[in-house]
This record gives sequence, C-alpha cells and structure tokens, in this order.
Amino acid sequence: MTTEPIAQAPSMPEWLVAAEKAREEERERRRAADRAARVQQAEAIRERLAELGVEPIQPARVDRHGWLVPAYLAPEDMDTEQYAVFAGYDPTHGPVVLAGHSPTFLENGRLPAQQGRPLCSVTDILVVREEGPVTGPAPEPDWPGRASSLFTMDKRADSADANAIVLAIEGLAAAVLARPSAPAQASGGLDVDLDCEFLPGDLTARGLLSIGLSAGPGHTYYAVNAEMDTAAVLRRSWMREHVWPHLPLTAEGALNRSHPDVKSYHQIRDEVAAFFAELGDNVTLWTYCGAQDVVRLHSLWGNDWSVMPDSVPQWADDLARLRRDAGGAPLPAHTGRQHHALDDAEHQRRARAYFRSLTG
Repeated sequence: MTTEPIAQAPSMPEWLVAAEKAREEERERRRAADRAARVQQAEAIRERLAELGVEPIQPARVDRHGWLVPAYLAPEDMDTEQYAVFAGYDPTHGPVVLAGHSPTFLENGRLPAQQGRPLCSVTDILVVREEGPVTGPAPEPDWPGRASSLFTMDKRADSADANAIVLAIEGLAAAVLARPSAPAQASGGLDVDLDCEFLPGDLTARGLLSIGLSAGPGHTYYAVNAEMDTAAVLRRSWMREHVWPHLPLTAEGALNRSHPDVKSYHQIRDEVAAFFAELGDNVTLWTYCGAQDVVRLHSLWGNDWSVMPDSVPQWADDLARLRRDAGGAPLPAHTGRQHHALDDAEHQRRARAYFRSLTG
C-alpha cells in the first residue's frame, strides 16, 4: 500500500509578507489617529462643560475600543417627562447636547441617531431635556418620481426622442416642485454680525479678549482688549491653543500692547458706539449661539440700557435658527482664522447668506 505525500503549503513570498505587514501597520496608525482624535473630542467636551460650570454625572471618555463615550449630564425623569441628556461631539459644531430615554448608548459609546444641539449655554441642556431628541431633516422627496407621475407619455424602448423629452419635463417639474412654498423673509435694514472672544464667567472688563463686527465689505470693526486677564487666558489650554495665537503678540509671545488693534476697554466702548451710530437705526444684529456675545457687547456699558446708546441693538437674531430652518445643513468651510473675532463674524455673514440661499 502506498500513500501520496501530503502537499506542503508554499512559503509566503517575502514581498507578500512585507506588504501585509505594511498594511497592518497602516491600519494600526489609522486606529491610533482615530483614537487620538476622539481623546481630543472628549477633552473638548470636558472643557466646554467646565466653562459652563456643569459637573457631569459621568464625564466624557474614550473606551477600550476607541469609541467616544459622551458625558452623562442629566437622568431621565418619567414623572415630569424629562429626558436623559448627554454631551457628545459633532465634527462641525464641536460639543453638542443630545437627549434619550435611557443611558444605554453609554455602554457602547455610540451616539444616538439624532442631531445634537450646539452646547453654548446651560439653557441648551434644559431645552434638550424638556424637548427630547432632535431628529434629522426629513429625507429628500423623490422629485423626479413625483414629476413623472404628472405626465403620461409612451416610453418606448426604441424612442430615444420620447425618453429625452420625458427626462427634460421631469427635470423642469422637479425644479418647480423642489422650491420652498414659503421662502424665508430676509431681515429688514442692515445686517451686522458680531463675534467676541472672552473668558467664560468673567463679565468684568478683564473678561473680554476681542470683539469683531462686520456690516459688509468696508464696514468692519476689530479690537483687542488691552485690559484682558492674560494670565487667566493662558491658564486655559483650549484658549491658549486656539485663541491666543490669533491675538497681536510680541516676538516673545506676550500681548503686543503697542499694536494698533490693542485698545483700552473704554476706547473699545467709544469706538463700538461710533460704529453703530454710523449705521443708522435700522440694524439687525446677528450672532451664532451668541447669547454670551450679546452680553459682552452690552457689558461695555455695564449691561445698563439706560446709558447704552440707542443705536446699539438690544437683542440679536441667531445664525443657529437659520441653520435649523435650512434642515440642519452644515456650516460652509471657514476661510479665515477660527476663533479670531472678526474672521468669525465675517464667516457668520457668509454662512447666513448660504443658509438663506437654501431656504429660498
């Protein structure tokens, strides 16, 4: 009796071994980069909550699988119909708040399938807890399907002309059907965009870092507060990294108090008053999640409307509302320096025009 020898598996070629090793190293590099990004997101959530004075029930973290686990802010209360609230992270908007019926998604680190409300103030947490999850925009209707249902034409396979006509009609009908029935009304008068950089919780003159105002090309104002609490700014890692580099600095990295943009708090107050006085009375002020920005503007006069000039707006419309009306569309790309007050104000201006274009 004879037996055939067992065939030996061929050895792996060196080039294949090297290629698979390189591929695995690249995968590991990507996993490490993803984890590092989520660690930064968790830190951003913790810093935002600290700025607002919010102590989470469970802080944001990254689990052993590399998933971002959102911060657990408020428990569910079925008796008062209050939702559980969590703080997650959105790549476009940064820290956001989300609601749910239970904290089960904390177990696997995945955020629920809903839109997050930008976390700008404690009020956002209260609103989300009461209103519950915010679902995404409704799916885009099948406009070509609706259009084609309006027309009955013989689509014969051998009639290219007939098919071309139907496609053209469908396209035109789709354009008509897709138009909003009630276009958003543009605000009257002149629009002015406001952005401020500031120390959270410090409403004194030392808490303002910079202010930017944009009423369109050739009508802008930017100033850096010479009286800011620089030590407090530099103690905050996020501000030291994202805000401080955009201020006028000396070669040694200190605030350049001789720079023309660096002015006293009183000078800024007088110049802001003059800026609005030149624009007239019919002005609409705009911010983005800007309750704090309006407070900083009014703080130039001690938040006392009896001494604040009448030309300075007492309230503001918010870009976040336009974004909501546009179905939650993402902000357009920022073409300037993020967290530079004037560049951010001008970015708001461009974003507002973009969202208005989406709503008619």
